[in-house]
Amino acid sequence: MKDFYQPQAVNDCFHIYSNGTLMNSLFSSESESIFMMNTLAIMSFSHDIRILVSQVMDTHFHLIASGAVRSCARFVSDLLVRLKIFLNRKGNRVYATGNLEISLDPVKDVTDLKNKFMYVYRNALVAGYRGLPWMYEWGPGDIYFADHDALGMVGKPLNVFPKCAIRKMFHTDVVLPCEWRVNEKGMLLPHCYMDWKRVEQEFGSPKVFVAFMHQKRDLECLLDGECNRSVVDRFSETELKREANEMAVRLYKRRGIAEASPEERIFIAKGLWQNRRTYSVSVLSRVTLVDRNILKQII
Repeated sequence: MKDFYQPQAVNDCFHIYSNGTLMNSLFSSESESIFMMNTLAIMSFSHDIRILVSQVMDTHFHLIASGAVRSCARFVSDLLVRLKIFLNRKGNRVYATGNLEISLDPVKDVTDLKNKFMYVYRNALVAGYRGLPWMYEWGPGDIYFADHDALGMVGKPLNVFPKCAIRKMFHTDVVLPCEWRVNEKGMLLPHCYMDWKRVEQEFGSPKVFVAFMHQKRDLECLLDGECNRSVVDRFSETELKREANEMAVRLYKRRGIAEASPEERIFIAKGLWQNRRTYSVSVLSRVTLVDRNILKQII
């Protein structure tokens, strides 16, 4: 009997990313890239999640994070709010063709985790960066399978700075670990907060790490397609919310679906399902605020 290899499931990792096709210059300067790198570090700490790898590009960002699904969802929600404030401050210095969206895609198994890790780790190369992945400044750098004792001494620890200086440097009241270190540019060093131990454990050896680094073009296209589908699905849910609110106004004179009664929401849900069945019951439940088990019974 043929023995089929079944990859071990992964239940705590997520691919988090923004849609780079909507922005032409989201992070257009060194200071803005440092702001985003620090924001990811601080918000991951405050939401109790761990970043395995991240890259901040001119138009978007990618990261792989581990943590409880609720913690990762709150991280995404709060990060979106912070970035929208950031965009408002930039004003007309950024050109956008749509609203900023952040996707949260679960990682299925160990192989999927390794492939998506490398997809993020190599993202700068795909965008045209001329150096090697660990040389890219707005990513993890050379923190994997490295001399961790030496990397742990780079930069200055936060405990040498007064608390007021730390608040001013990072624009936060979050009390950060005193052993975290910062470079001369004011950027928190990835070795302090990225979970390089988990990465080394998952890959097992530098040989395997390097082997996965050589992703084939068809795999990159497959992962690109997965990201694009996620963005389209999120856009479709936004459109569905608009339709639901319009029906609540037109049929019941409500200001939106949230003000409709339970009976009215069920009627709207039935109408939406009949008009366009291109979404899941879970999406319809989130949009109409009707319990998914009730929807399964009536649809």
